[in-house]
Amino acid sequence: MKKVALLCSGMLLILFFTSCKKDDSPSGPNDLGGDINTPLGQVGTQFTNSGVIIGNKIYTVLQPMTITKNDNGIVTVKIVADLSKVPELAVLNNYFQPSMKDSLGRLNTEVQFKITSDGIQDTFNPDHKLHTMVKYDCSVGDQYPLTGSDGKTITRTVTTKSTDDDFSYGLYLIKAITVEQNSLIPGVKKIVYKANHKFGLVYLQLVPESGASGSMYIYSSAEN
Repeated sequence: MKKVALLCSGMLLILFFTSCKKDDSPSGPNDLGGDINTPLGQVGTQFTNSGVIIGNKIYTVLQPMTITKNDNGIVTVKIVADLSKVPELAVLNNYFQPSMKDSLGRLNTEVQFKITSDGIQDTFNPDHKLHTMVKYDCSVGDQYPLTGSDGKTITRTVTTKSTDDDFSYGLYLIKAITVEQNSLIPGVKKIVYKANHKFGLVYLQLVPESGASGSMYIYSSAEN
């Protein structure tokens, strides 16, 4: 009888710890766990950029971006960008709502991200839902789809993941995860970005339906 009781107790403990593990390890494409207290997500962290590179020209359109608030891992970032300076990017400026622009016609708004030790999510979709940009433990082929209330689906797909430090990032060589996203913006074929577990989002590229693509590197002031 005592053996039966011990066996039952052991099974209950296994079930308990298994259920706890499932709760602590989100498995859905747009579930993101991890530590919310990261250097990258601290208030005051600033993100600078290389300027938008199109062909052999560099355009300064985006001011340094700053985290102004962190609410349990949901960070608010201030963004100011004058996209009208560059003809190739003017289509993007038309995509933003008037409430997101200032009196000069610049994009001037705040956006939200979720930043944890496991990855990054954004709220750029029309419904402002959390949409996974990257999970650092991903595998090539992983997808992060999100269908909006308009019935349109944005799908992000992991296309490469470094095993060596092979991506040039300032003075460093770092590992990078490449994610490609289908675009719902007229004139833009797809969006490509790269992320690193230490530096977060490090590179962004817009690939148009025709003409040269625009890209930029993103650098964080966080002390890692």
